[in-house]
Amino acid sequence: MTRQLSKAERAAEREAGWAAHSKQWLEVGRPKMKARVLAEVERRGLASFMNKTRWARLCEAVYAELPFPPSFFLQTVLGERQTAMDTRPASFWGDWRELETDSFEIEWIRVVPTFSRHVAMLLPDEVLDCSDAFRDLLVRQGAPFREDEAGTFWIYGYAPADPATLTSSPETPT
Repeated sequence: MTRQLSKAERAAEREAGWAAHSKQWLEVGRPKMKARVLAEVERRGLASFMNKTRWARLCEAVYAELPFPPSFFLQTVLGERQTAMDTRPASFWGDWRELETDSFEIEWIRVVPTFSRHVAMLLPDEVLDCSDAFRDLLVRQGAPFREDEAGTFWIYGYAPADPATLTSSPETPT
């Protein structure tokens, strides 16, 4: 006869399974992913402009200095190429903590520094804009970025040239 596990025992088993999965990812999966990213970076002739420390400092500054963490679109080196992106003010905040995990695979992010806050049913939404504060933050952090005509900011983890001189859109395949 099989004894039924208690809630605590089931939770301990789940935790042990998760720990084993995490260990497998850190020891095998992550190094393989990093090697694939670096091979693609080399194949496309990209240069690295950000590292884990710089991404972490940028994320900390966003939470510490801005009135809200702006939303963003993320393009990874191995990910499917982003095409049309909505640059209207978002009705949600960005989760900048996700940029600190496996930041080695971030090719670029496109930040929309506006936030649309619902006020009331019969009133238009209030649009908050932190463009100036965000631009100042990027300059102080020394982050490689460019601002486009839509008022969004492109921050580069990898790029084919110095981001300050980039004229073509990062959406263009390299």
